[in-house]
Amino acid sequence: MQSQTSSIAVQDALQMMIAPLSPEEFFRDYYEKAYFHSTPVNQAVIDLLSIDRIDEILSDSELPPTSISMAKSGAGIDPAEFTFANGVVDRGAVLDGFRDGATIVLPQLQFADGKLFEFCLALERAFGARTQTNIYMTPPGEHGFGVHYDDHDVFVLQVAGAKDWEIYGDRESLPYRGEGFRKDRDDPGELKSEFVLETGQCLYVPRGTAHRALTHGDEPSLHITVGILVQTWADFMLEAVAEASLRIPEMRHSLPRDLFFGEGNRQAHKAAFQQLAQAIADTASFDATLAAFSGNFVRSQGGRVRGALNALCQPIGADDRFTVRDHILYSFEDAKEDGGEGRQIVLPGASLPLSDALAAQLQERIAAGSLAKSEFSVEDVEELDDVIGSLVAYGLLVRA
Repeated sequence: MQSQTSSIAVQDALQMMIAPLSPEEFFRDYYEKAYFHSTPVNQAVIDLLSIDRIDEILSDSELPPTSISMAKSGAGIDPAEFTFANGVVDRGAVLDGFRDGATIVLPQLQFADGKLFEFCLALERAFGARTQTNIYMTPPGEHGFGVHYDDHDVFVLQVAGAKDWEIYGDRESLPYRGEGFRKDRDDPGELKSEFVLETGQCLYVPRGTAHRALTHGDEPSLHITVGILVQTWADFMLEAVAEASLRIPEMRHSLPRDLFFGEGNRQAHKAAFQQLAQAIADTASFDATLAAFSGNFVRSQGGRVRGALNALCQPIGADDRFTVRDHILYSFEDAKEDGGEGRQIVLPGASLPLSDALAAQLQERIAAGSLAKSEFSVEDVEELDDVIGSLVAYGLLVRA
């Protein structure tokens, strides 16, 4: 996988959340291990969002039912209390609920806000994982959720106001996705730390670390929760088993009819299991599994096409120069991975087939960071025109 991103921008996106630590210190001492309260006040955090922007979204944006939720005093609020019978969000009811002490939650706002989207794309490069933002607007003296832990790592960016934070114990092991906190069964552990997260400060909380936050003082609180949606070695190994099983004919056989009932054949079934496990170990391919994960990661990255329509409203001339958009991931792969022939370039949302001649030149030009059609030497000019146009449409290339 490759990405011609701005290394300074990627560094800044992470650095604003972990200062004064260096990335090396953070990943060595805190990542997936312990919470970290970043105390410097960073204006870049404050500039990511504002209460005025939230007001604009609530008043002027399209609000499908899934775009908003509400919570109060540790429990979610029934959507029927802030939506009409047809499911449309009742904006007045949302604001009246906020007035009455409820937290307004805007999940995955990065898909509706360009600044947050660029920020998430930079973090995806830093963590090698999908990221998302959830926005929490909480009235003074209130809290949206009770003590809990998350099944993914989070950064909390305090944009306005302040919050009193409580950090409790950790699980014995990191939770998998879907292993969320169950207040009737899970023990949050003892209270370990209390502090105030001030405007412009950030907090990192590993998955499995229980916590609670309450609005501090007489002002409302606005904070961004950035979720780091990592894939685990377990995910990788499961894909490796699936990939290897395609090349082990015995894996296609049905389970023995007496597997659940025939105690007398238990040792024979165990031996068959061990034989297949060894076959998987001998056959599984790290490179093939990595290629599958890499391609899926690139394809699932959100597309960023700001400016593409303007660029496509005029013909692309031979000497028109394009640069590679910051933070957009791409990879060059064998098309046979997707049942085709030759090479392909994989982008967020698309895979474009390439002739061998064009693939080699395009890979070199994109790695250099800019290109113009006149720099290519290919016989099939129509293919070149079509590919360059598609790379603009899918957001990889922008006019210089």
